[in-house]
Amino acid sequence: MKALLFPGQGVQKVGMIDFLLETNPETKDLLTQTSDVLDFDLFELVKNGPENKLNLTEYAQPAILAASLAIAKNKASYFNASITAGLSLGEYSALVFAECIEFKEAIRLVNARGKLMQNAVPEGTAGMLVVLNMPLQDVRETIIKIKNSGEVIDFSTDNAEGVSVLAGTNSAIDATIKYIKDGDFKRVKTQLIKMSVPSHCSLLESAQTELGMLLNQVDFKTPNIPVIPNALAKPTQNVNEIKEALINQLCSTVRWRESIEYLVSNNLEMIYDAGPEKTIISMARKIRNIGKLSLLDF
Repeated sequence: MKALLFPGQGVQKVGMIDFLLETNPETKDLLTQTSDVLDFDLFELVKNGPENKLNLTEYAQPAILAASLAIAKNKASYFNASITAGLSLGEYSALVFAECIEFKEAIRLVNARGKLMQNAVPEGTAGMLVVLNMPLQDVRETIIKIKNSGEVIDFSTDNAEGVSVLAGTNSAIDATIKYIKDGDFKRVKTQLIKMSVPSHCSLLESAQTELGMLLNQVDFKTPNIPVIPNALAKPTQNVNEIKEALINQLCSTVRWRESIEYLVSNNLEMIYDAGPEKTIISMARKIRNIGKLSLLDF
């Protein structure tokens, strides 16, 4: 089994697909064809920035989706992926690659998704925190402790053993950092993530409701290869399951570690990282039993 995996938000940077633009004119066409569904020039933003605009969620999400698909399409003839998945936002890229939703529809959706997320949480009031080297049980117990104190915090992303992401209000993030610092947690480190809005947490309930209404208007087709939704952590080609999982994804934990472990335990031979950075490969290396599996980027 060969898996094509797409990254989520955070890999964006100005010029991230310049290496493709020099050799593949179709890449520019892919970005410019979004002009009738977006109210900004996606090609100009990805090519020249400004970076502070590109980093805003509503702009970063369509930029990453388009860039990742451009990378995947450029190399599609060199591999034969039998399954696909995407981390958070990357799930939309995976669905486009599997021909479950159309490219322009996905661009429109992730731009709207970004705006809904941005509007759901006032800027500067919430954040995301990476917790490193903490066992999953301790992560879950920490979240319960902080929630019991009256704070809003959730398990945003389960990336790998020892790589967890939490999301919540600023006061909850501060309380979590203090709890970990004051506790007897050896080798545990924390790192704030620079995001304009937190992801996969209860703070986005209003955005999830509105996104659900948009997704219910979309024509989902049976994907040509199985897709592993973040909320399920197992493959499916059932359109109803895919749509429901995509709606629930906004407020539920991204089960990325479980998704990769599923692949590893089911005869996975190779992982292709379709992102402009090597984030998917870096996280895959932290998965137990990854062994000598081939990890390739483009």
